[in-house]
Amino acid sequence: MPFVKKKERYLLYIISIISGVIIAFLAFLVHFTNVRLSDYLIAIAIMTTFFPIGTLNYLEYKWKKAIEEKIPDLLYDIAEGQITGMSFIKALQTITTKEYGVLSIELKKVLAQIKLGVSFEEAIKKLAERTESQLVRKVSTIISDVNKFGGDVVEVMRSLGDYVKMIITMNEERRATMRIYIGISYIAFFTLLTIVMILLNQFFLPLIQLGYTPLFISPLEYEEYRRIFFYFSLIQAIFSGIVTGKLGEGSIFAGLKHIVIMLFFTLIFFSLFII
Repeated sequence: MPFVKKKERYLLYIISIISGVIIAFLAFLVHFTNVRLSDYLIAIAIMTTFFPIGTLNYLEYKWKKAIEEKIPDLLYDIAEGQITGMSFIKALQTITTKEYGVLSIELKKVLAQIKLGVSFEEAIKKLAERTESQLVRKVSTIISDVNKFGGDVVEVMRSLGDYVKMIITMNEERRATMRIYIGISYIAFFTLLTIVMILLNQFFLPLIQLGYTPLFISPLEYEEYRRIFFYFSLIQAIFSGIVTGKLGEGSIFAGLKHIVIMLFFTLIFFSLFII
């Protein structure tokens, strides 16, 4: 998955929002003839808006992660090249023949820019800008300074490789720990949907069908209760998704995919299991 330019990203955002607005407007028109379908279209409008953005965010996250995981190997190989007496750029040229996944593509871009006359420091800076990764930005700054000012390059590269590997390991451990809380978020959400289903099917509907009784006088029709719980579930799905994304990947945007998943199951529950 190559990086997506900002213009392309913003274009996707605009198209997603416009698509969602169109479906929401359709829901407004349908509301006068079919209230349930109108409510479902509102949920679909939100999903249509968030799904492309959430998918792009997830693919970029995987792309950045694939680059970051190969950085320690790159740094160790640069250090090995320095031991054999190669210059810094020559060592970089040599190791581009090795397989670093998507990082190899980005390294070739760096070397191509250097051949066109761009300074090494500027080429490395552009690499950091393309990836939009804090880890890559820090590493590129150190590599640029080492190339400019010299010093014990071998020791710096090895130490930097150890540091990056430690950061990656810590992040993996954090994500592994957070997966438990992601699971808890989904369990809590499905529990909520189950409770809503039981309340509507086994409590509100039978009582309202009995009519007004001394024990229960309903000011609303069943459909109104159903709509209240439906929109309550939508709101819960949105906020649960945001929290889940923040816990799992440390980003609110990462929660968009969880929002779409939870909204999808909300639609399934209300369309198939709730009368």
